[in-house]
Amino acid sequence: MDITCDFNNLPKNGHYKPLLEKEELKTQLLLNIRSCLSYLFPNGTLHGNEYRIGNLQGSKGKSLRVELTGNKAGLWNDFATGEGGDIIDLWAAAHRKDVKAEFHEVMASIGEWLGYYRQHKVNESETTTFWDYLDENGEAIVKVYRYDTALGKRYLPFDIKKSSYTAPEVRPLYNIPGIIKSDKVVIVEGEKCAESLIKQGITATTAMSGANAPIDKTDWSPLKGKHIVIWPDNDEPGKQYAEKVAKKLIDLGVTSLAIVKIHQDKPKAWDAADCIQENISISGFIQDNSSKIIFKSPLNILDWSVDRYIGPVPKQKFLVDGLFPLGVTSIVAAMGDTGKGMLLLDLALKVANDTDQVCGFGSLVTEHGSVVIFSAEDDADEIHRRLERLDPESERIQYQNHIFIVPIPNAGGPFSIVKTNMRGKCPEASEKFEDISRQLNTIKNLKLIVFDPLISFVHADINSDPEMGWYATGLLANLATETGAAVIVAHHMRKPKCNGPIITVEQARDAIRGTSALVDGVRCSFALWPASLENQNMVFDTLKVNKVSNAVYQGAIVKSNGATNRDIRTYLRSSTGLLEDISGQLKLSKFSEKDLKIMLTRSIEISAQEGHPFTHTGGSGVFKQRHKLPTVFHEIGKHRIERLVQSLLNENKVVKGMASHSKEDKWLDVPNGPFAKGEGEFKLGAESLNYL
Repeated sequence: MDITCDFNNLPKNGHYKPLLEKEELKTQLLLNIRSCLSYLFPNGTLHGNEYRIGNLQGSKGKSLRVELTGNKAGLWNDFATGEGGDIIDLWAAAHRKDVKAEFHEVMASIGEWLGYYRQHKVNESETTTFWDYLDENGEAIVKVYRYDTALGKRYLPFDIKKSSYTAPEVRPLYNIPGIIKSDKVVIVEGEKCAESLIKQGITATTAMSGANAPIDKTDWSPLKGKHIVIWPDNDEPGKQYAEKVAKKLIDLGVTSLAIVKIHQDKPKAWDAADCIQENISISGFIQDNSSKIIFKSPLNILDWSVDRYIGPVPKQKFLVDGLFPLGVTSIVAAMGDTGKGMLLLDLALKVANDTDQVCGFGSLVTEHGSVVIFSAEDDADEIHRRLERLDPESERIQYQNHIFIVPIPNAGGPFSIVKTNMRGKCPEASEKFEDISRQLNTIKNLKLIVFDPLISFVHADINSDPEMGWYATGLLANLATETGAAVIVAHHMRKPKCNGPIITVEQARDAIRGTSALVDGVRCSFALWPASLENQNMVFDTLKVNKVSNAVYQGAIVKSNGATNRDIRTYLRSSTGLLEDISGQLKLSKFSEKDLKIMLTRSIEISAQEGHPFTHTGGSGVFKQRHKLPTVFHEIGKHRIERLVQSLLNENKVVKGMASHSKEDKWLDVPNGPFAKGEGEFKLGAESLNYL
């Protein structure tokens, strides 16, 4: 049984006793020094690190000054009278008390203001706990006491500003300083659960009174624009609390919202604190048991003031390093029979795996998680055959719960993500798209969604209708934003207008089918096209392979909203049918051993100067960190790279040095470099050396 009481009318003499001694009370006063001074001297003013007032009677002025911070916090001097002392002395003087003669009365008044007085125990089994509700400056504004008695739990709020045993008219959330610093917040029932999660490094909060909180009297505004998970207790009041809070937060305008669903085998009232006691992984439990709520927030212009764009700039994350960004839509365009489907299937396998690997596109897959492919052209049998060629050892069985390939011919037939109204105008999202969007939003750690090909999922003329193109790409952009996954659509290319082979990135972009709305409507477009006969022969001759038709292609990023590498890459079809990037091999054939050593030495020198030195081997070794080297090194094997470094060490062109305050020589540098001199300093944020 929970009881929340108003103790204002309880007797204040004889029935209360202080919970803390003098030094503890003094510490609490200093922690709440601004609130304390505002209470004692309402006419005072702030000046930097000082609080100023005219005299001990509280008149306006500046002759009496109180230090607010540092070791001198709470010390005061009245320059008009020469009086002074600490915060206890100031409290006593303001109440016209003598600290020595009336010590107990002074301590009692401080304790009462802080809320550290309570009735004597009903019996020896009664226990007391309290929690501070802090404002954005970290100062306590409300204290909530919990008494566990034979009759149940009893809660007592104390409004520090009003010095009253009542809850404020507008109730703050718990842990506001933590909420301000975090984009993700877990809402629980009660301060005990919130503190349990906070100690685990998770930002958590609760409304005052937990499930009994008056929703409309609570200030939920600190949660606006954040990613929220509601974790209720396992009972009916908890369920109702979660539903009420969810509705309030949707109206408020949070970025995302999910509710934890607790297993039926858990006991009644089981909560987050119980989860921790059972040594269950909190992050894993939330991820596995959260049901995401799909909602469309009403557009409110005033929510989008420029202060949203102040502070650290969010880093763009990539699914494939330097190619396909997360959280946006990209196009992979190619002519028929190029093999874009195989490339996307290979990419899916490497995303579902938990190891960074280079995919067929030629770049490193750096994010891993769940994948969903909607394949409209290939049935289940063809997909099975392709998977067997790409993964003959059937390693995919190890991550079977992370990759889902839907063969549309076997799964109900084609569907469109867009529909039009009765007059054939005003495109809208189809019911089918709404349904798959809901399903996609429930998949844990979703990283990649593929629609292959796009034309099969938009049953309208997107090649000539700009409005339909804009709307379709807009729907997919919303899906990418909601899920945080990379959405990639396969699309077709036509023969170039130049009536010859594609030579430039501009020609490749122009050859993508459809109006400019399609390419302009996505954040990234990657195109693949047959290499010219001259380039094909060069590949066959350089790599000494047999000439085969339909084997050599070129590809590049032809459109990107951000800075990216638009170099044209060369691809050769492997025995599995998968195109593989051979650009590095072709470049490597042009460089002598001497050229490679010069570039490697320069890379080592720059990395050491910037505070990101390499080691010879291991996790910080040149091979593991080769993505920071010039691109020519990306295709060189481990043994050759490490052999090049050893040769440079033997020639004394590169040496092993140490960081300052270290005694171990292991960091690569050039002679006379900072680490060679033992003066090297490490810095955050490594930069790529691909500009060399």
